[in-house]
Amino acid sequence: MSSPLNLQIAGLLTLLPLAILAVTAKLQRNFQFWLFLAAAIAGSTGVFAQSLANGWEAGLSANLWASCAVALIAFTALNLVNAEAYRLSALLLPYLLVVAVLALLFASFSEPAPYIASAGWFRAHVVLAVASYGVLTLGAIAGLAVLIQERALKKRHSGWSELALPPLMTAEELQIKLLTWAAIFMAAALASGFANTFMETGAWPAVTHKVLLSILAFLVLAALLIAHKVTGMRGRRAARWVLAGYLLLTLGYPGVKFVKDVLIG
Repeated sequence: MSSPLNLQIAGLLTLLPLAILAVTAKLQRNFQFWLFLAAAIAGSTGVFAQSLANGWEAGLSANLWASCAVALIAFTALNLVNAEAYRLSALLLPYLLVVAVLALLFASFSEPAPYIASAGWFRAHVVLAVASYGVLTLGAIAGLAVLIQERALKKRHSGWSELALPPLMTAEELQIKLLTWAAIFMAAALASGFANTFMETGAWPAVTHKVLLSILAFLVLAALLIAHKVTGMRGRRAARWVLAGYLLLTLGYPGVKFVKDVLIG
């Protein structure tokens, strides 16, 4: 059963303060930032936790809220190790607001928990899959920041991007680090998914749209990381690869849920 609408609306509202401060370039890495970030995490994870009350819910709305919660948790961890990472809020929070609105709109479309939801391997697969998508979301946001900052530098136009977003070199560094972790989580998610299917059925999983798109997304990220290591590829070219990988994983993760729950269901 989907989380109550009033809880989802409350979760959506907790994202607003941080989003407004970030978009208006008034956000600073101070007590207020951590307070609003904690409120946003509490709101999104509260909705996600409610959807887990009766076991893992595989519906689109629950998956979107899970993506929000994990992205914010990963964002918090990133801010603990990088003092400039908070500037990604100017792109991340508006995006998560859109995701939360979509989750609210599709709250009536649900999908029952699968039979294997109690299996340990399945739990591990779900955690790793959601973690990889959340971390890759941050990587894509960093990639978008790279594109915006490069465009601003090319036009020699300092304005909102300079005030609100991390410097270009910082954004590039964050992008590569996030992609490395996303690739690790994706590899583990794919391996645990294959292992779970094999233990349940005795056969390898069929090559569905979700499996194929997830594998393609992983290959894109792996190719980018190798190219960065070998040739030093960075900047706009690397950012475009990141966004392409994120698009593939989005089509394979919430995209497939949208087709099953909304278009077909």
